[in-house]
Amino acid sequence: MNIQSMTGFGQAEAGGIRVEVRSVNHRYLEPRFRIPVFINPYEITLRNMIRERFSRGRFDVTIALTDKADVRLCINRTLAGNLFHALKGLQQDLGIEEGPTLDHLFWFRESLFREEPEYNPEDLFRVFETALDRLALMRRREGEHLAEDILSTVEALERILDAVRSEVEGTLEKTCARLRERISELLSEAAIDEARLLQEAAFLSEKADVSEELTRVQSHISQLRKIISEGGTIGRKLDFLLQELLREINTIGSKSSEYRVSDLVIQMKTEVEKMKEQVQNLQ
Repeated sequence: MNIQSMTGFGQAEAGGIRVEVRSVNHRYLEPRFRIPVFINPYEITLRNMIRERFSRGRFDVTIALTDKADVRLCINRTLAGNLFHALKGLQQDLGIEEGPTLDHLFWFRESLFREEPEYNPEDLFRVFETALDRLALMRRREGEHLAEDILSTVEALERILDAVRSEVEGTLEKTCARLRERISELLSEAAIDEARLLQEAAFLSEKADVSEELTRVQSHISQLRKIISEGGTIGRKLDFLLQELLREINTIGSKSSEYRVSDLVIQMKTEVEKMKEQVQNLQ
């Protein structure tokens, strides 16, 4: 069963580079990066590595240097000189006696200083791949748990469906008995036209017949089990199937006037809603 949740976390570290990848549920595949400037040229490659492994989810990627990184501090000397002369000119224009010092350039540290680590891009890709492996493992474990929960809920739904079948058996006889009781309250027993009574009961029973809906619900349940057993990217398939399942259950509720069936329909809808929540997190 190769089923993935869209929730997971993977981390890896080597060669002075640490990679963290978090994923949560999302309708589409959406990678987002927080990376140092020197890794920007490789962002497209990293995005493609995610797309090759996953189909859905929002991915938050964080890449940072560790204290083991071999880093060289670089200073933009040209910009530093321009800033220093600009500050000195401003000091003279304003008639300030004390001139700027090198300490004042620290205000512009984000523009003046940058870290240039010594690293091999292939090392970056290997660390990133390891983080994705660990993320995928967590997603698979979570996906298997979700699939087991969904199948457990399907079993509960099927038990309720069997109860509905039992309740709707003998609909004609039940409808006829109710009509006889209501008519008897208004008329004497001798005035009841049995043929007409049976005809009306048959008409009402036909309107309340839910056999086709019950068959389609059972068919949807079988399809649901089949999709889960096949695995892969199944979130959207299951979401569509559950919408159809809910539509059939609502039809059963609207057709039946039996109090017990109405109660069972509510129970079935509750189970389907549980599954819908679980399916939202499947890839």
